[in-house]
Amino acid sequence: MSHAARMATGVLILVLPGALLGGCRGSRAPAAEAHPASAPPADMAGSLPPGHPPIDQAAPAGHGVPGGVGGMTWTKPAAWEAEKPSSGMRQAQYRASGAGGDAECVVYYFGAGEGGDAQANAERWAGQFSRPDGQPAAPKTTHLKAGDVDVVLVEVSGTFLGGPTMGDPAPKPRADYMLLGAIAKGPDSNWFFKLTGPAATVRAHGAAFEAMIRSLKRSV
Repeated sequence: MSHAARMATGVLILVLPGALLGGCRGSRAPAAEAHPASAPPADMAGSLPPGHPPIDQAAPAGHGVPGGVGGMTWTKPAAWEAEKPSSGMRQAQYRASGAGGDAECVVYYFGAGEGGDAQANAERWAGQFSRPDGQPAAPKTTHLKAGDVDVVLVEVSGTFLGGPTMGDPAPKPRADYMLLGAIAKGPDSNWFFKLTGPAATVRAHGAAFEAMIRSLKRSV
């Protein structure tokens, strides 16, 4: 074999391992893509009171967070599981477990001067429930003072006719459901707290819900 041939062979021997490695790298299966979990549909709010923005529009920048402009702080019940809010208007979202099935507590804030008054919202929430005779449920309302925060408490029970809850996309009637709500007067607008779910579970968490509401404080 000539000297030139030996040199060419040597070059091939040096080059081929790199080519083979490159081929192995190219043949690997691509890494699986990470897909975010699909958020449940936005709440079906029914007939909104005057001045109430769409329930699924994005929250105003810099608003609606504890410590922010118009902010409110509270103490979460220890037994509740904090979840990532499933829509822009939800400032906080919790899961409360119980023998009757999971209940969901959602905190809403819609921006300065937005959201409507307490009575209109209490009636709207009650409109999502019906009594055994098929007639609309009536809300039971009481007032309390959490420090310097005025609060209207709302209680409604019956067959829940509202929108999806706990990630269930199908709006269907749910018998023996209950809502405990609170409408708290914040620095620049109302804050809305709703615990909704099977009546047995909601009743079991009633004291925890009230304790959370009584812990409310304006952050500014």
